Amino acid sequence: MDPKFIRNFCIIAHIDHGKSTLADRLLELTGALTQREMHEQVLDSMDLERERGITIKAKSIRLHYQAKDGNTYRLNLIDTPGHVDFSYEVSRALSACEGALLVVDASQGVEAQTVANTFLAAGHNLTIIPVINKIDLPAAQPDIVKEQIETVLAIPAEDALLISAKSGIGVDKVLEAIVQRVPSPKGSVENPLQALIFDSWFDPYRGAVVLVCVKQGRIARRMKIRLCAGDETYEVEQLGTLTPKPIALQELEAGDVGFVIANIKQVADARMGDTIVEAGSSAPPLPGFEAIQPMVFAGLFPVLADDYEPLRDALGKLKLNDASFFYEPENSVALGFGYRCGFLGLLHMEIVQERLEREFGLNLITTAPSVRYRITRVGQEVIEVDSPAKFPNPSDISKIEEPIIKAMIITSDESVGSILRLCQEKRGIQKNFEYLSPTRVMFTYELPLNEIVMDFYDRLKSVSRGYASLDYHLAGYKEADLVKLDVLVGGEPVDALALICHRDHSYERGRELATRLRKLIPRQMFEVPIQAAIGSRIIARETVAAMRKNVLAKCYGGDITRKRKLLEKQKEGKKRMKRVGQVDIPQEAFLAVLKVSSDEED
Repeated sequence: MDPKFIRNFCIIAHIDHGKSTLADRLLELTGALTQREMHEQVLDSMDLERERGITIKAKSIRLHYQAKDGNTYRLNLIDTPGHVDFSYEVSRALSACEGALLVVDASQGVEAQTVANTFLAAGHNLTIIPVINKIDLPAAQPDIVKEQIETVLAIPAEDALLISAKSGIGVDKVLEAIVQRVPSPKGSVENPLQALIFDSWFDPYRGAVVLVCVKQGRIARRMKIRLCAGDETYEVEQLGTLTPKPIALQELEAGDVGFVIANIKQVADARMGDTIVEAGSSAPPLPGFEAIQPMVFAGLFPVLADDYEPLRDALGKLKLNDASFFYEPENSVALGFGYRCGFLGLLHMEIVQERLEREFGLNLITTAPSVRYRITRVGQEVIEVDSPAKFPNPSDISKIEEPIIKAMIITSDESVGSILRLCQEKRGIQKNFEYLSPTRVMFTYELPLNEIVMDFYDRLKSVSRGYASLDYHLAGYKEADLVKLDVLVGGEPVDALALICHRDHSYERGRELATRLRKLIPRQMFEVPIQAAIGSRIIARETVAAMRKNVLAKCYGGDITRKRKLLEKQKEGKKRMKRVGQVDIPQEAFLAVLKVSSDEED
């Protein structure tokens, strides 16, 4: 097809503003699926995506649309996630497009992810079409939302499309706007092949399946291709596109989006942002996108030691479908053998754990999430530490730097005081404060990442009654006075309960953790002390009282020495038991670390 009749576009928005519903309506209007095949959230194929009502993986679909000018256009639609943890998926999708539909909820207005995704799209020089969704809601305020789009996003909103994706109002105008406003791809079939890989997944029978956007030239079956990053050569076995059902094709030309199967053994070989060129061609690689860096780290351990091998296999299979996930073996004294895993954020961590438990039938313990610290040792050696267990001795540390994020929070003016107090408590530094409208406020804060990974998002939602939205990105490292907080149960340090926190907050954290553990650790036949310590200094202590038999029950009176003799005998027995006794720490105790400080709310 002539590239001037091709349109590559994606849908970007804040979470829950109606991206997937709009994609459903576009599928219906273009006849990609029959009424019988339609169901809600067609492009959200995972059970988790349907249950939570969120998009986790970007999806690409080819549609054909008969426009009012009489021509048939090929529309390549890429649906993207809206949550801040999956912004990497969004940036990959944007690199394969020339235009973007920016969906804004008519009742909620511009949110933090709306702003972030707009900046991402502008950075890729995309044509942005503002779409105001849910105009049929009683709380809809399209005029105010138009004003916000112009003032906050600096996008002209007089020709913003007013639609309701659920009821189908105005959706036909969206298709016309795509045809009229989104530019066609600039590539030519005559040039040497250059195709950008922007997604991949694993097929157990065919190996890695890569999703590509052909920028120049053409790619055909049986053609020898080379992946620029690994310099490996493969033969194309099959080509196709999703409509959303997979359809085999003989070739993909400049401007097309489709999948390539070429017997690539591992997804890791087909890196995101890599370029496919013809074998023997000297065509330069396309500018890719930056390598993904995990931001949050946690340990995953099987509850049963026998599940270690199945966990290793499950992690390997999951990594094949999720390139942003990272893992390495780890050993814990308390929990045995497991894996240290890197995630893009807390929601990503939750999704991965749930997929492992649900799809592979595993029972797992997750340790407290941590971030990657940069430590300069006394001899000026710089190391990166992502686990409290790897923290060096305090006497060997010259300085500690922690990752800092730049956070953008948009909320209603009623909850400004509560949010400012929360950011202050989390050691935030205010950088900007502005009113977007008489009732909506935008803050920009610099916050330590380790303060966000515990409970920041939940508390932000509760103090703002669900109205605040958050977007953040890494902004470098800053020196801080951090300490490793150890937890000792029965005098023995439990490495899985250790955490790294700021010295000013260490006493409250230690006391709170010890109190929680006292309630969770079952009583033994002997007394169990629970201590929080920084180095060799104990900063908090709680005691789990011993279970004891009333040995004086048979003494109805008589000499006190007889009673004392019985009590001393019992005391000796408890001492002997303590020497050989072991404390079994229940699974809930490891989750207590995650909840520390969440009770301090308001």
